[in-house]
Amino acid sequence: MLKKNQGLFVIKKENKFYFSNFTGSGGYLFITKKNKYILIDEKYEKQAQEQCKEFSIIILKHKSFLQYLREIGEKEGIEELVFEENAVVFSLYKELKKLPFKLVESENLIESQRVIKKKFEIELIKKSCNIAQSAILSALSEFEVGMTEKELAAKIEDSSKRLGADKIDFLIVVSGKRGVLPHGRPTDKKIELGELLTIDFGCVYKGYHSDITRTYGVGDINSQLKEIYNIVKEAQNLGISMVKPGANTKDIDRVVREYISGKGYGEYFIHGLGHGIGIEGHEKPFLNWKEESILKVGMTLTIEPGIYLPEIGGVRIEDTLLVEETECEMLTTISKEFKEIKLC
Repeated sequence: MLKKNQGLFVIKKENKFYFSNFTGSGGYLFITKKNKYILIDEKYEKQAQEQCKEFSIIILKHKSFLQYLREIGEKEGIEELVFEENAVVFSLYKELKKLPFKLVESENLIESQRVIKKKFEIELIKKSCNIAQSAILSALSEFEVGMTEKELAAKIEDSSKRLGADKIDFLIVVSGKRGVLPHGRPTDKKIELGELLTIDFGCVYKGYHSDITRTYGVGDINSQLKEIYNIVKEAQNLGISMVKPGANTKDIDRVVREYISGKGYGEYFIHGLGHGIGIEGHEKPFLNWKEESILKVGMTLTIEPGIYLPEIGGVRIEDTLLVEETECEMLTTISKEFKEIKLC
């Protein structure tokens, strides 16, 4: 990944975790061809000793991190300092320019490496997905008509923590007319009969994220809501069928979008088709009309079409997938057959 005369300077929290397993919010990584260093304040020393077994620990004491970088770089024969162009703010960039190294943008070097998941990462993502979907099913088993969105969300969150989640990434619970909000947060609105209920949930397990969305009918719903549900389900199945090595993400998004448009609802599909998932809840590859990536074995991503009808309601169905040798493996497996819930 690095040339002999290059050093990689890492500050983004997720990238620090990827290389070192360090979960603290502070500190810097400096990686060369020969050695790996973590530069941290004294308060993180014990944590770094426990988490960063392959790294030499440099305590930032009496000197600035720039002075330590200079000393390490000169000792290692570094001529070029590779930095994360999407993470380094301008004020830090000006400081780095004071060093006697040529600054080189990483051009998503780290993110491109992260996109192919290692076996242990896949297992952690699977576990995170299992926790998320089990938490949803557990909460729905206690659902009652008239429960508020917040009350149902609290049950999902409590269940996920009981099942082993380290924390919640996000939790969307919207019902009725609020179903048109793709990122709507739960409110005190009561969930009533005749409405659609959308739950979009992701948690974090040992640093890895999950993401699943399901939409349910609360009792009997009208024919238009059932129609858009079936369209979204078929659109998602179409997208999933295209997930395989060599597929172009832009093409997958286009085909799914054209399917929904052909059913007369194109203008109501208002977001991208999906995204990569791993150490971040949203990471490369992205599936939308403007970005283009080629799928490879070991990528994990979501497929999540939706239709959102103002003043009526919305439907979204989302699954997390693993790209395998010839097709994909579903990492979220809750049934997508339309289900009407009253008391589950």
